[in-house]
Amino acid sequence: MQKIENNELRVYISEKGAEMQTLTDVKTGREYFWQGDPKYWDGRSPVLFPATGGLWNDTYRYDGKEWKMPKHGFVKAKEWEVAKHTKCSVTFTYKLTDEDLAFFPFPSQVFVTYRLRGRKVVVDFLVKNQGTRTMYFQMGGHPAFNLPNFKEGSKQDAYIRLEGNPDHILRARRQGCIQPERFEVPYDKTGNIPVCVQTFANEALIFEKSQVKAATLVDLKGNDIVRVTTTAPCWLFWSMQDLHCPYVCFEPWYGLPDDEEYAGLYQQRPYLNKAAKGKTWEGRYTIEVF
Repeated sequence: MQKIENNELRVYISEKGAEMQTLTDVKTGREYFWQGDPKYWDGRSPVLFPATGGLWNDTYRYDGKEWKMPKHGFVKAKEWEVAKHTKCSVTFTYKLTDEDLAFFPFPSQVFVTYRLRGRKVVVDFLVKNQGTRTMYFQMGGHPAFNLPNFKEGSKQDAYIRLEGNPDHILRARRQGCIQPERFEVPYDKTGNIPVCVQTFANEALIFEKSQVKAATLVDLKGNDIVRVTTTAPCWLFWSMQDLHCPYVCFEPWYGLPDDEEYAGLYQQRPYLNKAAKGKTWEGRYTIEVF
């Protein structure tokens, strides 16, 4: 476990999956991160690569072959190395192995850097193409935040306030893949999205086309809890379906799941990132706590 700390925040990150485990206010001891109770969901903030979400039949077609890919890719279950560590930042790296290349035929190395800036955690993604051809991939974050007003049996636990111009959502259905219909954003009379079982009755709220620029988790008294910003074109807001949960995930994704029954080529999937031979790709999201 690796620790970074400044005068405001303390963060622990596991070498397994390069996954953040805690985000704690140094002065008050308040824990902002969900702590992974398996009664609900045992994750905390997995790194998603080289897939975000699921592929239809866990399969993609590339270079005249069919390949298998697990949901959210495979690096979240791997042991990462620490490439650099200072008091306020740490960089983890993972180089794909021969075993990985059986799922994903693009030799590459992934870096995730966590940096503290005041009351912010900046998360930087970097992917290096170490192969001889252009590589295609997706990448995303999956941080989960505690709901401070959570009570068993309560009808609502918080709000989500969006910034940008969101005008529709997508939904995943069969195999976690995108259904063709578009749906209205489930705002309430306050102009925010309520965090409650009903909001997630159809799984995640999925936003595409850079509709959302930032999102803030707000408690029932109107106090901001955390704000997430990103350059990613897609977002998911998720809690377990049909289960009253004490957390909600704000997920900035550089990618989306497949459409239902998708049968096209891998490189034709929407929101696919690419890096030419010898080149790198970068992405970022930032968490600010209040």
